[in-house]
Amino acid sequence: MQKGSKWSIQSRFVHSGAGFDFSKVRTPGTPIYQTSNYLYEDVESGTDVLVGKSAGYIYTRYSNPTVDVLNQVLSDIEGGEDALSFGSGLAAISAAVLAHCKPGDHLVASSLIYGGTYHLFQEQMARLGIETTFVDPTRIEQVEKAIKSNTRILYAEPLANPTLVSTDIFQWTVIAHQHHCKILVDNTFTPPPIFRPLDAGVDLVLHSATKYLGGHSDLIGGAVIGSKAEIEKVRPHLKYFGGIISPFVAWLLLRGVRTLGVRLERQCNNALQIAQFLEKHPKISKVNYAGLPSNPQYDFNRRHFNGFSGMLSFKVKGGFTAAKKVMQKLQLIQFTVSLGDVASLISHPASTSHVYLTSAERAAIGVTDGLLRLSVGIESADDLIADLETALS
Repeated sequence: MQKGSKWSIQSRFVHSGAGFDFSKVRTPGTPIYQTSNYLYEDVESGTDVLVGKSAGYIYTRYSNPTVDVLNQVLSDIEGGEDALSFGSGLAAISAAVLAHCKPGDHLVASSLIYGGTYHLFQEQMARLGIETTFVDPTRIEQVEKAIKSNTRILYAEPLANPTLVSTDIFQWTVIAHQHHCKILVDNTFTPPPIFRPLDAGVDLVLHSATKYLGGHSDLIGGAVIGSKAEIEKVRPHLKYFGGIISPFVAWLLLRGVRTLGVRLERQCNNALQIAQFLEKHPKISKVNYAGLPSNPQYDFNRRHFNGFSGMLSFKVKGGFTAAKKVMQKLQLIQFTVSLGDVASLISHPASTSHVYLTSAERAAIGVTDGLLRLSVGIESADDLIADLETALS
């Protein structure tokens, strides 16, 4: 609304400043386009955008400039052609699966996936008539045997949560494509530069952006990355199921990704030192960390990963009672769920991420009552080790 307008002060309260032209404004950071809708020059131009004849924005559930920049960044760092951002990691997984599966279809998934995803497949997808067979991801013959004529998707994680067992994504990809299936990989534990699944031929990469991509425990988000053709199959499931990310959260993620490289470097270095300390501690019966030479998959991990992640888990002698005492005595390391934060976080998988599983199911995948999962932050490694030493003593 122009100065000197004929409209009353009441109307000016509402409309003054609307439609300001930002096209010539350039900033080093991406602005937050905190809007639900967009203005048009005329009816025809608005219709052209709506039906896809020309580029532009209609409604933030469809697209948004801030979110579009985030999608470009995520696609770039994962080596994809396009990406979509979601309101959560599970929203991203749901959309990607539903883009390829309908009632009566089947998928094969690693039995070691995140507990929330396991529940999604076992319970919610089953309600929709989509069956899942869970397999040991390290036994390739078991993966092949599980594939049926109606299998549409193979689903895995490079490093298992919380046991840190490695999956050969290259082999899984070969098998998937031999059987004309899509392969989807959750790369939350091993974000770039640690691993890029698309380089292995994977069809879609998924992230809980809440974790390492955001990096500060202050947002919830998810992402799907792949070729343009694959992303276009997922897009309607974002648009019509409505699991969108807000422009402000997209902006927070853009800020988080800027420091991902330096955060990961520090977290990986800290995690290795802590794993080495815990491995020698008399009150610890086992340490799960991809970068330990004692890990039976160590040679594989060295060949396939550019770093070993900031994630590790360890079993405290004495079961849950002893593990609970450790968590309660920690002062620097925070007892909470989630991971990938700049601060170190510890959790008890059997009562949090894997609580949906029966005790027998948890035992079968190594999630025992005495297992603690540690997401290592960027604090001083010496301070973190001292905190663990005190708690364990």
